[in-house]
Amino acid sequence: MKILFCKVSSMKYYKGACKQDIPSYGGKFVEQNGYGYEEFNFLPIQLENRQEPECFGFVEPKSHRGVRNTLHIEKIQGCTALSKEPYVDDVLVIWCAKGERGTTTVVGWYQHATVWRNLRERTVVMDNGTEKKREYNVCALARDCVLLPYGERNRHIWSVPAASYTKSCGFGQSMVWYPTEPEAQNFLTGLLHYIEQYNGENWLEQYPEKR
Repeated sequence: MKILFCKVSSMKYYKGACKQDIPSYGGKFVEQNGYGYEEFNFLPIQLENRQEPECFGFVEPKSHRGVRNTLHIEKIQGCTALSKEPYVDDVLVIWCAKGERGTTTVVGWYQHATVWRNLRERTVVMDNGTEKKREYNVCALARDCVLLPYGERNRHIWSVPAASYTKSCGFGQSMVWYPTEPEAQNFLTGLLHYIEQYNGENWLEQYPEKR
């Protein structure tokens, strides 16, 4: 199975940064601007030329001396031959963020996602009617996306390892993790079981209350 872990800032709804859903743990850009491009990661959008609504996700590629790198999609399991391809299809993208306990947890996932090597751009209509440009590098049909309820994310079953702790697998300094290490396989088996068996509430259609 093709799997990619992506770490983003912590939000409740991911329908846009607002007073009721302020991003946290998102790094310097989020602290300075009050939002990150991942703010709309779980907002279903119906495009005019598409039959079904989709979600467009963003994860920050690793930078080197201030220059953004691309996503190395060839590092995804089974994608070694795609070193020159612009994208890869049918990936399980697992979105993660820092939780209330300070550890990284799963917040949701896209199944059958397309992951792009280079950042792409789309236009988002904000609540006040203005249009903003937003980048994305992952997309999937909304019916294949799950956003865990905020309280659910604190359960230990959704915890994700950090390489600094395990010394063998997990997130390092990058916002992406390609879980190909042999030491990660037991963890993956358990997590995939919980994802496949999950039948709880999906916050994809939940929005923050406007006040």
